[in-house]
Amino acid sequence: MPPTNRPARFIWARDFPLNNHGGEFIKSSHKKRKHQAGLKSWIDKTLKPFSRFLVLIGMGPNLATFLGVLVTLMVPFEMLQDKWMAAGLWLLGAGFFDVLDGALARNSGFKRPFGAFWDSTMDRVSESIVFGGFLLYYYQHQNPQALLMAFSVCVLSIMVSYTRARAEGLGIKCEVGILPRPGRVVLLALGFFLGIPTAALGLVGLLSLVTVAQRIHWVWSKTR
Repeated sequence: MPPTNRPARFIWARDFPLNNHGGEFIKSSHKKRKHQAGLKSWIDKTLKPFSRFLVLIGMGPNLATFLGVLVTLMVPFEMLQDKWMAAGLWLLGAGFFDVLDGALARNSGFKRPFGAFWDSTMDRVSESIVFGGFLLYYYQHQNPQALLMAFSVCVLSIMVSYTRARAEGLGIKCEVGILPRPGRVVLLALGFFLGIPTAALGLVGLLSLVTVAQRIHWVWSKTR
């Protein structure tokens, strides 16, 4: 059956006409994965000397992941005191450990299936800690509208990760989407630094919703 071009059914994908092979949207996703692979390679090369040092002192990637979670605990502590600059710094510090554990695993040869599982699990814990900080902050300031928004963004953020995990459980690579976890961390940290955490949280929620829709559409296009 010859391929037929037809527009995607979602407004956000109207510039990516799909045919039976996935069209331009899938091609753009392949390009994105190539860029991500190149970025990982650069990170591994940059952190290789530091990774070797950490291996020598007995630190493995799983421990680095756990340390990142401990660092994240400082984020809500600073938020509740309205110290947004400090909260942003702690958040980026935790993000560094998230980058470090992957580089450490690849550079040291400690890459194991459990490590990937542990990393994903601890990532969800870290995100929950940050969003928990928002919930406590808005409860402290008696702001029910913002409290509801924080809860909604927390759900959407978890859904971004769940859609990928469920897709890959079906054997479908699903690294597509406008805002994966690193982007959420950077946006929130930027909002902290600028003193506009609520605006940053709202933007993260909006882009997370788009990302969930993109991943659902991606899996649909690969399984129809």
